[in-house]
Amino acid sequence: MKSRLKSLLIGGCVGGGVYAAMMAAFDYYNGQQFSLWKFGFNFLIFGGFMTLTTWYTLKNADKKEHDE
Repeated sequence: MKSRLKSLLIGGCVGGGVYAAMMAAFDYYNGQQFSLWKFGFNFLIFGGFMTLTTWYTLKNADKKEHDE
Protein backbone atom coordinates (compact mmCIF):
# COMPACT_ATOMS: atom_id res chain seq x y z
CA MET A 1 0.00 0.00 0.00
CA LYS A 2 1.33 3.41 -0.89
CA SER A 3 2.38 5.60 2.00
CA ARG A 4 0.05 8.48 1.05
CA LEU A 5 -2.99 6.19 0.90
CA LYS A 6 -2.00 4.59 4.19
CA SER A 7 -1.67 8.03 5.81
CA LEU A 8 -5.05 9.13 4.45
CA LEU A 9 -6.79 6.01 5.76
CA ILE A 10 -5.15 6.24 9.18
CA GLY A 11 -6.01 9.94 9.42
CA GLY A 12 -9.61 9.26 8.45
CA CYS A 13 -9.92 6.49 11.02
CA VAL A 14 -8.42 8.61 13.78
CA GLY A 15 -10.58 11.63 12.89
CA GLY A 16 -13.71 9.52 12.62
CA GLY A 17 -12.96 7.72 15.87
CA VAL A 18 -12.37 10.92 17.81
CA TYR A 19 -15.53 12.52 16.41
CA ALA A 20 -17.64 9.43 17.11
CA ALA A 21 -16.26 9.17 20.66
CA MET A 22 -17.04 12.83 21.33
CA MET A 23 -20.59 12.42 20.03
CA ALA A 24 -21.04 9.31 22.20
CA ALA A 25 -19.75 11.25 25.22
CA PHE A 26 -22.24 14.07 24.55
CA ASP A 27 -25.06 11.53 24.25
CA TYR A 28 -23.99 9.94 27.55
CA TYR A 29 -23.84 13.35 29.20
CA ASN A 30 -27.41 14.04 28.02
CA GLY A 31 -28.61 10.76 29.54
CA GLN A 32 -28.93 8.74 26.33
CA GLN A 33 -27.71 5.18 26.06
CA PHE A 34 -24.74 4.22 23.90
CA SER A 35 -25.79 3.28 20.39
CA LEU A 36 -23.32 1.22 18.36
CA TRP A 37 -25.18 2.09 15.15
CA LYS A 38 -24.92 5.81 15.84
CA PHE A 39 -21.25 5.45 16.75
CA GLY A 40 -20.53 3.50 13.56
CA PHE A 41 -22.46 5.98 11.43
CA ASN A 42 -20.58 8.95 12.92
CA PHE A 43 -17.27 7.12 12.51
CA LEU A 44 -17.85 6.21 8.86
CA ILE A 45 -19.41 9.47 7.70
CA PHE A 46 -16.99 11.86 9.42
CA GLY A 47 -13.94 9.66 8.79
CA GLY A 48 -14.86 9.29 5.13
CA PHE A 49 -15.48 13.00 4.77
CA MET A 50 -12.12 13.83 6.35
CA THR A 51 -10.33 11.32 4.11
CA LEU A 52 -11.93 12.72 0.96
CA THR A 53 -11.27 16.37 1.83
CA THR A 54 -7.64 15.65 2.74
CA TRP A 55 -7.15 13.67 -0.48
CA TYR A 56 -8.69 16.47 -2.56
CA THR A 57 -6.55 19.12 -0.85
CA LEU A 58 -3.34 17.14 -1.36
CA LYS A 59 -4.24 16.41 -4.99
CA ASN A 60 -4.75 20.11 -5.71
CA ALA A 61 -1.55 21.04 -3.86
CA ASP A 62 0.41 18.55 -5.98
CA LYS A 63 -1.17 19.88 -9.16
CA LYS A 64 -0.41 23.46 -8.17
CA GLU A 65 3.19 22.57 -7.28
CA HIS A 66 3.62 20.72 -10.58
CA ASP A 67 2.25 23.66 -12.60
CA GLU A 68 4.69 26.15 -11.09
